[in-house]
Amino acid sequence: MLKPTLLDCTLRDGGNQNDWRFTAADVQTIVSTLDSAEVDVIEVGYRGGSGSRHSPTAGASAHCSPEYLAALPVTKHAELAVMVVPSVCPVLAMEDLPDSPVSMVRLAAYPWNMGQIPAYMNAVRSMGLRVSVNLMAVSYVDVPRLREIARELASTPPDVMYVADSFGALNPDSLRERVDVLLHELDIPVGVHTHNNLGLAAANALAALDTGATWLDASLCAMARGAGNLATEQAAAILSSWPRYATDVLPEQVCEASEYVAERVLPRPMAVRRVEIAAGLNDHHFYYQDRVDRISAAHGLDPWRVGRALGAIRPRKVTDEVVERVCQNMSEESPA
Repeated sequence: MLKPTLLDCTLRDGGNQNDWRFTAADVQTIVSTLDSAEVDVIEVGYRGGSGSRHSPTAGASAHCSPEYLAALPVTKHAELAVMVVPSVCPVLAMEDLPDSPVSMVRLAAYPWNMGQIPAYMNAVRSMGLRVSVNLMAVSYVDVPRLREIARELASTPPDVMYVADSFGALNPDSLRERVDVLLHELDIPVGVHTHNNLGLAAANALAALDTGATWLDASLCAMARGAGNLATEQAAAILSSWPRYATDVLPEQVCEASEYVAERVLPRPMAVRRVEIAAGLNDHHFYYQDRVDRISAAHGLDPWRVGRALGAIRPRKVTDEVVERVCQNMSEESPA
């Protein structure tokens, strides 16, 4: 019987919906209620800010200052974690963490930034903290490259290795394939972070668990960027109702937390509409879709076709210049 580790990331990933402007009461309620529900790990925010969404007005969980961490409620069951993007947060900015309630640091990196992870991971571990590595945009990583990344980490592996379907582009088969590579190459727990652009967050999570993953990310009310994550309350219900899984998580208590978020925190219901679906199908962050629509219209091109062409080249960022170049190439290739 598999007993997955359930990690709630509402205060971190959910901040993409409300600019991380959780009130002190929000933080206290979310953390204490999830702890009472015996959720295994609670990610309380970013240390040093998000690597993909910069906001001058972001609230406290976007940075997890020493003061913010010191004010967190004491947990009896849950381990507390922060996410760090090494490309935006130097190691020296975490020297206070060993004296905080945080015991785990989640290092998030895109495939092209993985080279900096081993040294950074060793520095964090020397502080006495547990470390996970979250490989973002894993839909951009084919199996041979993923195998290379795993082997580069094999000599000093993290405590947990995560794959994050950042664009919500994967399906159960493609996620299963990636999890299988990590399990074959690394003798450590593997985790998954799924997005719901194609309505597959739960299906992908279950496929990963079936393959052998044992860590599962989720957020209350699915609160996260774009189409959102697997909902923590649904994950708790699945793990509790399906006899193949064992869990100590109490779904009734998790639902108390999700109701609080729905009524007091979430600025709007999570939606899966054209923008989110297009981003999932075309394999890029949803917040680039407005740019794709605008520039495609200026060239008289179908934005769905332009989006597919963008996904095929897997750009690190979908800038105006990248979209312009794709549109120009498509215009030149079209018959007069």
